[in-house]
Amino acid sequence: MSELTILHDAIAATIKAAMPAVRAVEAFPETPDGLARPAIVFAITAMDPAVDPGDGRSCVKATFEASMLVDANLPGAALQAVELAAQMADLLHCQHWNLDFVEGTSSVRAKPADATSESWRKKAWTVQWQQLVYLGQEQWPWANQGPGSLLLGFAPDTGAGHEDGYFSPEQLA
Repeated sequence: MSELTILHDAIAATIKAAMPAVRAVEAFPETPDGLARPAIVFAITAMDPAVDPGDGRSCVKATFEASMLVDANLPGAALQAVELAAQMADLLHCQHWNLDFVEGTSSVRAKPADATSESWRKKAWTVQWQQLVYLGQEQWPWANQGPGSLLLGFAPDTGAGHEDGYFSPEQLA
């Protein structure tokens, strides 16, 4: 299973657990039309390169968008959409989905789904956020040398015969 599949499954599970009133949570739905309401549908909408971690993995800044869908025919639908967006934004605070290959969320923003008309009439809201995602496996290209602790020494007391005088950076604290 790829990191992105694992991430989407974790996002869906976290939303379902934190927001039990939401009847459907789907990633990349073919069409949201048949989903029970209220529903949240979400997807990655962009991936930009991020700083290379230098360990064989790639890092991307993924932009996500979640749409809060409510039954527009019910009284209070606009308020329900805003409340779901607020709950989602709160859930996203420093969220990393209990995964070790993503960093906490950033740039969380909620807004009406259609910003062209009066926002107080909105019955659909979107929440956007960004998150660093590390793809691939860590690699250690030096087969004859395993990863180990960093040890320091000061010249001229370095090299062969001086190994006992080396120390870890933590010992400097």
